[in-house]
Amino acid sequence: MLLARPRIQSDECLVSYLIRVSELNGFKHIGHLLHHGGLAWKNNRIPIHQIFTGEFELMPYLLALGLPKGISQIEKTFHSFRHVVDTPYFHVKYPKVCPDCIEEFGFCKFEWSFLPSLACVKHGKMLVDVHQSTGKRLSWYRQHLNKFDGDSDVIQTPEDIAPPAAIQISQYVDALLRGSNSNAFSPAILHGLELRESLTLIHFITHYQVRLLGDSFTPTAIKNNELTQCYQKVWEMLEDWPNAFYAFLSQYIDKPMSNKGAGGLNKHFRDLYESLHRQEKNNGVARIKVEFDRYIGKYWPSVLESKRITRIQLSSLERNIITKKEVATILCCRIARVDKLVQQNKLTLAVFEGKVHFQRNQVEKFAIDMKSNWTMDEACDALQLTRYRLKQLLDAGIFRALQRPDHLNRDWVIDKLQCQKLLENLHQKARKTHPPVGALSMAGIQRQGYSTVQLVLAMQVGKLEYGRNPDITHPFSCNQFIAFKLV
Repeated sequence: MLLARPRIQSDECLVSYLIRVSELNGFKHIGHLLHHGGLAWKNNRIPIHQIFTGEFELMPYLLALGLPKGISQIEKTFHSFRHVVDTPYFHVKYPKVCPDCIEEFGFCKFEWSFLPSLACVKHGKMLVDVHQSTGKRLSWYRQHLNKFDGDSDVIQTPEDIAPPAAIQISQYVDALLRGSNSNAFSPAILHGLELRESLTLIHFITHYQVRLLGDSFTPTAIKNNELTQCYQKVWEMLEDWPNAFYAFLSQYIDKPMSNKGAGGLNKHFRDLYESLHRQEKNNGVARIKVEFDRYIGKYWPSVLESKRITRIQLSSLERNIITKKEVATILCCRIARVDKLVQQNKLTLAVFEGKVHFQRNQVEKFAIDMKSNWTMDEACDALQLTRYRLKQLLDAGIFRALQRPDHLNRDWVIDKLQCQKLLENLHQKARKTHPPVGALSMAGIQRQGYSTVQLVLAMQVGKLEYGRNPDITHPFSCNQFIAFKLV
């Protein structure tokens, strides 16, 4: 049991709460605290990101430590839509804090764990994530809430006031998390958007803005001051929307390709268009796409050749060169299965830019062929036959198998159309009059020496007369044949 068991505050970060508990009970850091509660992870590490997103169930360990139940209201707000996330860049990798708030309230606020929370709204100062002297990052595994790990002095408050854009972005995020009106702190294009939609819009533009300069945008690894510069440019663009967005897009005309050769296509309009198309169900990205389409219609005809314009219409679903992972998604199978299909010559490899790809039209045709036919279980259900009897008919060639199990394949694929045509043919040959005297059931005729294969062959060539009792539920059932009699 613990010596001190404080309650979590309504707007406190859950990991901040663990640091407070750890500090009050004399643990070196929160890893030791949770290890004491039963979390036996190597090197006393804890899943910080999974705790934020709710993927890791922390409650059993809190109960084991005797800590009071409860979770902050703001965390509940985020958990309510955590299953619909269009960007992986929600939470910080390294903590950032406002020293004045820690001194005043004694805890870290939950909104500071979000990347766009750049400044403290209350004190107007930038959040601190780096030591002013050493440049060392603030850690989740620090022993004291208000100190850097191994430092005896409390975290120093920045002297400079935060830029207006940083405060506005932070106010906007705070308002969204608290469910209050965020329109007062945001440009018109963001009005009415949820947090996930706003963050996707912001990160989408930031990503392409940084890529235009030849860099990559990895916000979880960037320090708060550097991240502020990226977000500030985007915020200024959003405030002058859509004119600033048009000015940004016009830069691609001068440098549509990077010095990476063919890899520079990732910075071209076509890549931008396809990214917009893939995420257009997100309301934030949909708003970008509206202005992007308008820009193309207004400016592209005068600055690019007409034959290049048609290439912009290629959406991600129409892109014919696809990766192995996309093949597995289309076929709903494991990636290892794709390799076996290549060995069976059912799929053909295509080498593009030195990498192995596949042709979408071939893959989709194969997927349609597979879905339009029967597996063994589907055929058994449709024909109302046991697997043993169905296999007898397949081995005899009465029913056609498009694919049989072997060392490269464990699945049956049975020709659905051929089976249905054969059954329809038997339906037409069925007796239209009342059954004659002495007619036998299917089991009875088989006791006369007819195997399943011989029975179907005799029905086909007219050696047996038979009637039919239609089955509405299973129209191709073999059990609907009745009243057999030798000719």
